[in-house]
Amino acid sequence: MRFYRRADWPRSSLFTFSNPFALPATVLAPIKEAVTVRKTISFPEVDAAIAKIASEIAATHKGTDNLVLAAIANGGIGLTEILHDRLSSDHNIQTLKAVVDISFYRDDIGVNPIAKEVEATELAQNPEDATIILVDDVLFTGRSVRAALSEIHALGRPKKIELTTLVDRGNRILPIQSDYIGLIEPTTPDEKVVVKLIPNNLAKSHIDILNS
Repeated sequence: MRFYRRADWPRSSLFTFSNPFALPATVLAPIKEAVTVRKTISFPEVDAAIAKIASEIAATHKGTDNLVLAAIANGGIGLTEILHDRLSSDHNIQTLKAVVDISFYRDDIGVNPIAKEVEATELAQNPEDATIILVDDVLFTGRSVRAALSEIHALGRPKKIELTTLVDRGNRILPIQSDYIGLIEPTTPDEKVVVKLIPNNLAKSHIDILNS
């Protein structure tokens, strides 16, 4: 029989005792589902959709005073910037901009938290004198729009409220529809629609529909 000092133990023999009840590593390892891009909507189609929205808003609101584009935070902020500039440059329609923070009224905030990029809701003027167009990048269940309506009505009662959406992906759970729609893209509830809008470099903008 050969004896070793502890420092001389062969490294391969250290801690080699096995647990007969241990699960295989393949069982313990978390299973990660692959996320794939089912569809990409490139800049030309995105740009055409934004132009369509701007034209429809211009046709409806030519001569409308106190027209406010109110971005639903956070998704509607980029689209609001682009529409504000497009309505001014292409249609000579001046709009005010606002941001609506919906976090207080979201009924699913614990499940789908909203990253804070804005402070409390800021309306450019008294909402009771305004025609407000809510702006969001994606219309899905309708929860975000419902929350935005609650936030605005907590501040006042506008003359009129409309809704514009870049992508209507379906799967509504509330009776909410958009007045101005850029694109209609049917999706399943499990899919994700990721909108990348870059107001100062629109050519790099695109939309990805992801399978998960």
